Amino acid sequence: MKKTGLWSTLIIILLTIASVKPVTARQVVLNEVMASNTVTIADNDGEYSDWVELLNTGTDPVNLEGYGLSDDELMPYKWVFPDVSVGAGEFLLIWASNKDRRVPGDPLHTNFAISAAGEKVLITAPDGNRIDMFAPVSIPADVSLGRQPDGTGNWLFFEVPTPGEPNTGSGYEALLEPVIFSHMGGFYTADITLTLGSPDENVRIVYTTDGSEPDENATEYTVPITITDRSAEPNGISMIPTNFMEPDSPVDVTYREAWREPAGLVTKGSVIRARALRGGARPGAVATHSYFVWPEGEGRYDFPVFSITADPDDFFDDERGIYVPGNYDNMFQSGPEWERPVHIEFWETDGTLAFSQGAGVRIHGNTTRSRARKSLRLYARDEYGDSWFNYPLFPDKPVERYKRFLLRNSGNDWSESVFRDAFMQSLLKGSTRLDIQYARPAVVFLNGEYWGIHWIRDRFDDHYLSTHYGVEEHEMTMAENDQEYTRGDPAGLGHFEEMWNFISNPNNPMVQQINFENVRTFMDTESFRDHFMANIYFGNTDWPGNHQLFWRKNVPYNPEAPYGHDGRWRWMIFDTDFGFWLDFFYVPGNETGPAHNTLAFALQDDGPDWPNPAWSTNIFRRLMTNQGFRNSFINRFADMLNTAFSADHVLFEIDRFAGMLDPEMDEHISRWGRPLTKTDWLSEVNRMREYGSQREEFLRQYLRQQFLLAGDADLTINLTDEQAGRVQVNTILIDQQTPGIGEDFANWQGQYFRGIPVTLTAIPKYGYRFVEWHGDIDSREASITITLSGDTNLVPVFEVDDTVPVDPMHPLPFNLSEADYTFGFWSPEEPEGSFPPNMVFQQSAVNDPVLADVMTEPYNIPESDYNADDKPTLGFPYNNTRRTRINGLGEAGISFLNTGRGRDLGVAVLALDTRGAERVRVSWSASTVVPASRAYAIRLQYRIGTEGDFADVTGADGEPVEYMRSTVTLMCSCAGNTISRVSA
Repeated sequence: MKKTGLWSTLIIILLTIASVKPVTARQVVLNEVMASNTVTIADNDGEYSDWVELLNTGTDPVNLEGYGLSDDELMPYKWVFPDVSVGAGEFLLIWASNKDRRVPGDPLHTNFAISAAGEKVLITAPDGNRIDMFAPVSIPADVSLGRQPDGTGNWLFFEVPTPGEPNTGSGYEALLEPVIFSHMGGFYTADITLTLGSPDENVRIVYTTDGSEPDENATEYTVPITITDRSAEPNGISMIPTNFMEPDSPVDVTYREAWREPAGLVTKGSVIRARALRGGARPGAVATHSYFVWPEGEGRYDFPVFSITADPDDFFDDERGIYVPGNYDNMFQSGPEWERPVHIEFWETDGTLAFSQGAGVRIHGNTTRSRARKSLRLYARDEYGDSWFNYPLFPDKPVERYKRFLLRNSGNDWSESVFRDAFMQSLLKGSTRLDIQYARPAVVFLNGEYWGIHWIRDRFDDHYLSTHYGVEEHEMTMAENDQEYTRGDPAGLGHFEEMWNFISNPNNPMVQQINFENVRTFMDTESFRDHFMANIYFGNTDWPGNHQLFWRKNVPYNPEAPYGHDGRWRWMIFDTDFGFWLDFFYVPGNETGPAHNTLAFALQDDGPDWPNPAWSTNIFRRLMTNQGFRNSFINRFADMLNTAFSADHVLFEIDRFAGMLDPEMDEHISRWGRPLTKTDWLSEVNRMREYGSQREEFLRQYLRQQFLLAGDADLTINLTDEQAGRVQVNTILIDQQTPGIGEDFANWQGQYFRGIPVTLTAIPKYGYRFVEWHGDIDSREASITITLSGDTNLVPVFEVDDTVPVDPMHPLPFNLSEADYTFGFWSPEEPEGSFPPNMVFQQSAVNDPVLADVMTEPYNIPESDYNADDKPTLGFPYNNTRRTRINGLGEAGISFLNTGRGRDLGVAVLALDTRGAERVRVSWSASTVVPASRAYAIRLQYRIGTEGDFADVTGADGEPVEYMRSTVTLMCSCAGNTISRVSA
């Protein structure tokens, strides 16, 4: 399906059909067309494809073999009918799906689709005579254009299409444009006078102010509308109870869930929805704008702002409202029948409009649906307008569009800290490859009334895997808990069951390494390890019998594939609300708080049905019998307790989150009465701080007890020259950018367990090489594994590498006479300032460089050239998650992503010594790691020596080699030279 733009101002269908034969000579004609089918009718694959309907208006059947159907006058036989006939007075439906199927007796599919913006459709006889043609007409989603009467009448727009049947319903001769507003929705410091207009003639404009879509009974626009601050007006929808619990009743005192009347007048904006009407014409699309008039303008809130506009009955009506108990426990209902249309406007903190579009909304969550303030799940669909939210919701994530996202109420924590889950998952950011839900606080308004703080969150589903991994729904399987299918291909669960049976079979003890290695071909054991480690640290006791979510791309195991594409199961982490000592009596471990032994809890072989039944701990228990996995788990926990889970770092992060929410909490509490007071909220924050300050030491104690460890030992790493290199300890790089390490990384100390081998790797920076280890251990091996028996001090010694060019812009050439050159691996853990052998990444001084611009420096930017909010990503590590960057992808090489200054990305230059070579053949591959809205331009070029311009490498067609996968031969002039340079 091809879609672009909006439809034209006014379309009179009487003039849109062209034919080369008189009407009386035609027998088979175009009768109905749909160019944007989102929900109307599915094809035989279950997909919603465009379609074309033919009608035989004659009295005899017609065989269409050899007839052409096309969207291009220059290619009338773009798609040719097979041996099919259409009987007298019968209809024939053809799917314009791009699937190109023409088997007689089966559904027919063309090799083209129809643009919703307007595209010709023509049918041509085998002798070349054009039988009928449909001129370009813009058609909205799920609206068809058909003749009435069938076969001979005028073309009308039908909101109730009739594929394969007569066009007997009511149709429209024209489409009206949306109403034009004199002022965009947003923030204003003074009253505004709003005028409404239409590009169409003789229309009546109607509008509403309550969120409902205007119809012929709505207020007619006759004079300009004054938009002012409405906050002094009586509360409206804020006074509607949104659950069934009585405030301050015994059950509310226990569960703290009841809806409470706002403490006073809530802040309000104005929502205007308008459309144009005219007899015989389809009404224009509803235009929606929200206005907020305050002295502070866009500066009122420190958070971005959402305005959600909806028909009030869709949220609050007892029959169909999704936000209230209603007649059917409405708020607990789910599925498409409980999705409601809304309009969403989203402004950044500076008042910039990020997007404004139609969407669908459902209530999100399980038991938390009973809370007064509920989580919302937003859906972008064609039927609402845009099929994506084309906006990077999280500035520190390289994802440019979303199909779904959440506005979460903080789950079970909705009435406590209001940031628990978002905070806990943030501790994993930059420290693990687990899929986490990014989080960002926002203020929400519903139909113009203040609706409080919500968290913008990722939604884990098939679309998440598509945008983050390039894995589509049909390629994967996602399941949860006890192998319960959720998305993708259900057949993929057979792979998990095979793994489960192998692990559970007593004849395959995991103590035997060969069995463990076999398991590693089924699952990413590091992902699984980190999933358990994180939940154990959090003290999340709504787990592991709940909230285990895992997925796999359904391909054979391939260890060389990019991350997520190797055919192994990986775990996601979500809904950790019970963690960090959530203060409810029904939370297991509530009475022990930071002292809860969640490690033993996760290793129980026969826990209760909830929250840790036997199946939920089965894999973990069995893998922990393998010494290598057990040591990996212990060391990984120690790594994290020394960094991201250290008490100092955790307390810093709690204070950071509380500091973000603090300016907004008074208004939020006034609106919802939960937490009851600001004092109660601060008390809950302190409860979390108490947990964070004690949890580290309790877990060290439980690790020693559980695994009978001899005790702790301090490991101290002293970097005598910070410019020369770094040290990696197990899974963590000792660097200021690693969460929890900080600026004093050159004199770093961590606590590890005696008797457990620890691996240290010295990593020299560009221009240096590793010499040896000094201190309590002497070694000339860059990577050493030591078993601590006591406190240990180590100093890595680096020295200048005189084999590296003084000028890093000119790497040493690789001698092709000795071997072929291959670059196929770059670790995300490589230190900044380092480059692959014989290569250098270069950048330009020009902010948006083009091919002719000169690259002036290696990939590196001084700290002084950064913005104030860039501190978390100073420098250029190859595992950056924000800003313009180059990322190491391991076996997949490197990725380039430009989200900031264009000059931060330029070229990858390879230096080759081609003396003695008659021909030099080079191949390279490039692909999109994660689809985004960015335009990519990658070109292969070369030059001789270190000076002068680069020239294009051309392919067999004589055109420059760009973003392709093939082998090409370099020009003869590249062979036989001391230094030939190839850049991409």
